Amino acid sequence: HMIIFYLFLCPSAKTEREILQAADVICTTCVGAGDPRLKNFRFRQALIDEATQAVEAEALIPITLGAKQLIMVGDHCQLGPVVMCKAAAKAGLTQSLFERLVLLGIRPIRLQVQYRMHPALSEFPSNMFYEGSLQNGVTEADRQLLTTPGFGGKEDFPWPVDNKPMFFYCIWGMEEISASGTSFLNRTEASYVEKLVTHFLRMGVSPLQIGVITPYDGQRKYVTDFMRRSGSLSAATYDLIEVASVDAFQGREKDFIIVSCVRASDSQGIGFLSDPRRLNVALTRARLGVMVLGNPKVLAKNPLWAALLLHFKENN
Repeated sequence: HMIIFYLFLCPSAKTEREILQAADVICTTCVGAGDPRLKNFRFRQALIDEATQAVEAEALIPITLGAKQLIMVGDHCQLGPVVMCKAAAKAGLTQSLFERLVLLGIRPIRLQVQYRMHPALSEFPSNMFYEGSLQNGVTEADRQLLTTPGFGGKEDFPWPVDNKPMFFYCIWGMEEISASGTSFLNRTEASYVEKLVTHFLRMGVSPLQIGVITPYDGQRKYVTDFMRRSGSLSAATYDLIEVASVDAFQGREKDFIIVSCVRASDSQGIGFLSDPRRLNVALTRARLGVMVLGNPKVLAKNPLWAALLLHFKENN
């Protein structure tokens, strides 16, 4: 039997102690493991999930409670801890304990079979981020919109190549600094996001199946507002579409992902977009299809994006 105890549910200290002592497994955050109520407990086994998103100091807290065996689950090829202080980040606080151990030569055990993406979607991330080692635990037939439970529509999305549910849409609109003065937006990309979203909704795709990823908060706000204001369907329907940053989508999935790159200036560079881990997360959230909207001329100056654009080109 397993009793899972969450540290904020119990009324009295005595009841808490009794439940804690009877529990086989205690679930808590890394920092929560330092709760005074666990001070006299010793845990021989510690399992830290999403370990690459914890700063080292956080990860050490559960380990100090008597761990003899430690299991860390995470992916150092995806986003690391969020550190707001630039000086601390520069000094190394963004490196997780998981990543430090990898760099010290401790080889992680890689789970090599992916069960999320249509096989055509896993090809580029596998080759670019995982040395070509990802295997597909699902087939093309398993990842078809027309056979997805709950889908009542009659037609599939008109992908440029039938068995490859992905494309890069060339957008030549300009980037702008957002109203906050600290972010960017791209109105042309936003209008095409709305067109794609509306097309999916008219086909019968649920708004909960669609995710819009953009690295800039200015674009997130503008896309959300633009869809409500200019979309031909009800504002309430567009409100159900999740528009969020790459960071917010880590560890999650949607059937369809639309990526709005925003950056389009020859002289300004591509900012966040040059981070390989961000690109990896953005491209690996979708089960059935991915659409990337961006300025290929500007993006191709970065070697990673040049490789992605070549991949799209080779696949028509």
